[in-house]
Amino acid sequence: MADRKNEDVPLDHAHGTTAGPTADLGANTAIGKKLKAYYDDFASEPVPDRFLSLLDALDAAESAKRTERS
Repeated sequence: MADRKNEDVPLDHAHGTTAGPTADLGANTAIGKKLKAYYDDFASEPVPDRFLSLLDALDAAESAKRTERS
């Protein structure tokens, strides 16, 4: 039989999570906040010119294909 950690902790069967204040979400919350801060900083950085040039070239190629089909 498989061991179940915290067997005495009631489960919220609708969501598959532990119910009540015994659920330790402090670590998950802290990690989530740090990840959000990191990715917010990352997302606010400017896109390199090389990538913008590649995106423009892809848009032009896509437009050319649409024009050929018409």
